[in-house]
Amino acid sequence: NVLLLLGESTNIENPGFSTPESLVHGNLAEIIKQIKGRLIIGMFASHIYRIAKVIQACEQHGKKVVVEGRSMKNVIDIMTQAKVIEIGKHTIISAQEMPHHAPDKIVILATGAQGDDFAALMRMSTKQHKYITLSERDTVLLSSSIIPGNEKMVQKMKDNIARMGAHIMHYRTSDVYIHATGHANRGEIE
Repeated sequence: NVLLLLGESTNIENPGFSTPESLVHGNLAEIIKQIKGRLIIGMFASHIYRIAKVIQACEQHGKKVVVEGRSMKNVIDIMTQAKVIEIGKHTIISAQEMPHHAPDKIVILATGAQGDDFAALMRMSTKQHKYITLSERDTVLLSSSIIPGNEKMVQKMKDNIARMGAHIMHYRTSDVYIHATGHANRGEIE
């Protein structure tokens, strides 16, 4: 008795099935476990389960989480209120508290993976962030694909990050899946 099916076809040209989000969660957890130096993860604030898995992996491996970006902070507040995730009392710290912890024990969740001018990650890349300065000991992981039209802004941001000596990981250069699309491929739509 289905009267109407609504869908979108962004990835209709991609055959087969898309990468499972669970695979991305496992890979991000492994990166969090093994990374040396500070890890900055840029992703969409709307990826609530990915955010939850990152925070859980940080707790499991004794790492502190710094949340940068208003939308990311708002989403995490909503997630805790909706009981999507329970976060330990001392897991999330402010950027001002980072000097009190070893860089190997810090993961920064940041907005701005699309190169938005005033987002946290872009401010870090242009040395305009009040508390975070990137260095060669940092790894910046972009857990998102580039939205068409944002290519120049994202490349500008990556160039800025590279000039600071930080290592950059993104979905096209990583050996493991660090991003999964939110759009169904042809096989899933069929």
